[in-house]
Amino acid sequence: MRTLSFWSGIVCAMLCGLVDPVWGYAAVFALSLIQLSMLGSSGGSVFLLIHYATILTYFSIAPAMQISQDVEFWEAGVMRTDAYTQALMLLLLYMAGVEAARLGVPDAPEHLPGAHDRRLIGVAHPLLLLLSCSLAAFASLFIRPELNFVARGVVGGASGEDNVPIDYIFYSTLPKLVVLLCFVALVIHAVRRRTLWSWCAAGLAFGLALAAANPVNTARQVLLIGLLPLLIHGLGRGRRWLLAGVTFGSIAGLGPVLNLISRGSMWGEELTTFPFSQDFDAMFVVAGILERAPIPDLGWGRYLLSAFSFFLPRDLKMFPDFDPLGWSAILGNFSQSNLSLPPFTTAYFDFGLAGPALFGFAISAGFRMVDRAIDPNRPLSGAYLSALVLLAAYVPFMRGPILGWGPFAASGLIAALIAGALSSRARRPLPRAVRHGLPSA
Repeated sequence: MRTLSFWSGIVCAMLCGLVDPVWGYAAVFALSLIQLSMLGSSGGSVFLLIHYATILTYFSIAPAMQISQDVEFWEAGVMRTDAYTQALMLLLLYMAGVEAARLGVPDAPEHLPGAHDRRLIGVAHPLLLLLSCSLAAFASLFIRPELNFVARGVVGGASGEDNVPIDYIFYSTLPKLVVLLCFVALVIHAVRRRTLWSWCAAGLAFGLALAAANPVNTARQVLLIGLLPLLIHGLGRGRRWLLAGVTFGSIAGLGPVLNLISRGSMWGEELTTFPFSQDFDAMFVVAGILERAPIPDLGWGRYLLSAFSFFLPRDLKMFPDFDPLGWSAILGNFSQSNLSLPPFTTAYFDFGLAGPALFGFAISAGFRMVDRAIDPNRPLSGAYLSALVLLAAYVPFMRGPILGWGPFAASGLIAALIAGALSSRARRPLPRAVRHGLPSA
């Protein structure tokens, strides 16, 4: 039933988009709500739940409002209707690829709340965990304190060096996320052990996380990849509607409010422009690129490789000429250099219209393995924490840009491995076997 409703909804969204992209995005909104309602029962794919919550947040009502009100971003002017329509088709192709990889895949067994086996999980040395995260975080944060004040993304060449992305990961994002992931591990430990010491350790870790996150740079990504894993662990198999609602509400509601307060003077935001936050500019940017940049030759993977090599120095970056955001037609038409370009658009430049569908198929097939790891009863290990981080990182990954998302995802995975290495599986000693029979000589 869910599969039939999806493909029927894709056809409706495509037909509505051909008439008016506003109605097309409204149809995507309705389709996402229907899919979320069918995924709300326990046992369904956690990845699909996060996927449709992300679609609902960034790629449905937000662009529909922008198009209907002729909202402009980054001094780029108003886009043509056909450019918005083409951008919508790329999104629908990506969604179709995601669902195509799920054809014939049965749902996971229904999760039974309260069935935790308390023998499974324990943090080996909570004190060691706390000391390690605090030392790693605060030592690194004070080695290169200037990196903690970068407001948005990685400013290339800000310090006159070529290794700014690497420094940014190891001296800014990684320390913060190590503390946050250690906090996540200790909270899971406390919920399972329910002892005074475990709750005190989790509270101390939370205090350290708050201290490490100050000053907050790009708070949305830090909070998503740092705290969303805990919500996925606690709500992903049980209270799934609550997880989707919190994800949507915190970004679509709280995000613009925080931007209005923290960056209003910087970007010239006023109350009249509040609903149209720059957090939801992704499809506007896609339409602008499709409208103003010439259709390039197919990259056959070189555009994606160029984007995903963000951590390399400039002289070692793979295929630097295949970065769409570096084209003169883009740089000359947008005042913002770190534009929100979703990865499925980059895949379009590589493989044409088949690119978004193939990219969605590959992403969804990969997250099928991640889905199998999301079980609240699993041991608290680096692999389990990495699965939580990957699902959380999917939210900013979908919006893009990879340059802004990549350092946080990479740092989150490293932090998950560090926190997992400091955790261990608590084993109950097996009873000594009783020997029967006559003793041997």
